[in-house]
Amino acid sequence: MSVIAIGGRRYACGLYWLGRGGARATARTARRLGRPWCVHHGERTGFAAADTRAADTRAEDTGAGDAAGSPAGLDPEGLGPEGLHSESFDPEGLGALALALLEHVEGAFWMALVDGEAADGRDRYALVKARDGAVLADGDEAFDDRAAAVAAFERARTLGWALFATPGLLEELGGSGIAPIDPAALGETASRLGAAIALRSAAPSVRRRRAPVAAAIGIAALAAAVAVWLQRDVLLSWLESPAPVSAPVASSEPTFAVSVDGAALIAACRQALIDNPPFLPGWRIERIECAARFADVELSGVRPELAGRPVLLARWRLASGHAEAVQRRVAERHLGGWHAAMVADGRAWALAPMAPVLRMTEVAPPALLELRRAVDRALGTGGARIGYARGADGGWSVRIDDPGPLPRLARLAGGIEGLELTALSRGETGGWRLAGRPAAPVTLAASQLRALGVAVDEAPGRGKGPGERSDGAAGSGEGPAGGHQAETDHGT
Repeated sequence: MSVIAIGGRRYACGLYWLGRGGARATARTARRLGRPWCVHHGERTGFAAADTRAADTRAEDTGAGDAAGSPAGLDPEGLGPEGLHSESFDPEGLGALALALLEHVEGAFWMALVDGEAADGRDRYALVKARDGAVLADGDEAFDDRAAAVAAFERARTLGWALFATPGLLEELGGSGIAPIDPAALGETASRLGAAIALRSAAPSVRRRRAPVAAAIGIAALAAAVAVWLQRDVLLSWLESPAPVSAPVASSEPTFAVSVDGAALIAACRQALIDNPPFLPGWRIERIECAARFADVELSGVRPELAGRPVLLARWRLASGHAEAVQRRVAERHLGGWHAAMVADGRAWALAPMAPVLRMTEVAPPALLELRRAVDRALGTGGARIGYARGADGGWSVRIDDPGPLPRLARLAGGIEGLELTALSRGETGGWRLAGRPAAPVTLAASQLRALGVAVDEAPGRGKGPGERSDGAAGSGEGPAGGHQAETDHGT
């Protein structure tokens, strides 16, 4: 978390927003995240840590602090949101910037970039993103570097947000389509909200809960005695014969262990590109990506019906020497047949659902050395660059660069036992990249598979996977788009 001063008023920014729970759940989450301060708003709670940068500055100015930068050896848990000792911090007057903007800004889907000052007088910037009256989980960011803040704004500005910025940033951001935010009016909004947006302690301080050991033991003994007396009926029932327990009713819905069919993913990507040609006059292709399970944080929020489905995503930027006013209309006309598209500020993106790519599998995750040998035999001898990396969860991922055209890939990658492809992508420099991992089947119910557009045959003893044809490829009984009626959502 950071503290930013805008128009002479201080705000808290850089909070992490989650679904709201009870008091105990809030306290547990605060301890788990190491963010002891919070603010509630509707069904959401924003969690804040100490402003350790402010603490570091004070430590440098006073010469105090330990090697970790905490003043007088205090850890962040003992600091208030401004880097002060939590016992001396008064949250009155320090409201959450995101909540003030939610009240001040009009619109259901907006992004705002504001500039201000930190406690030491240095420049500080905040970027807030909101949808349907709620701040996105990671949509409350703080920056000390102007270029980084502007770059974060530019990366997301073509996704269809209503755009807002403080006057000091309008010229650098281009100003076109960006509404100004009056810092004074924002301050009036924050003053009107008052305690409703002020930070508070998410859980009592450990220091404040400490009590003499003898008193704590006595209180615990008394509480235990009271609990025994109040629960005497329950204790007596334990001495009786246990009542018969009915067995849980098993769900009649069948389940399937499924994984991504690499050959089906490549074939679905190729067919989606044939159905939706990505070539636009006057526009350069920045990236083409076919994901087995669409999980783009920003775009899945815009088009939630595509989350978890196989999706083709394409991005373009306007080539130099072309007039945006003319080429925007050209792009909109060409992207009219895609499921969803957006053209704005010299950038464009479009989405198209692909055919289902799941198949039933009983294959256990292979050993890494076995998978490496199979990948090297199939693709390494053809000049592809292959890399392996271990993720934070301990699992391995595989990256295969420039392995050839899509028809060749379907024959090679699709036949590697134990390799599960998760995505394939192509940048503006050309050459495909495959992203995969050792096969990790997941269990899905028949209704879940149908929701993903996969035709499921529940007949016993069939022996084939959901939607599987006689040639082993995944298919669907609902058409190439998995049953979706294509629609267009593009704008300027």
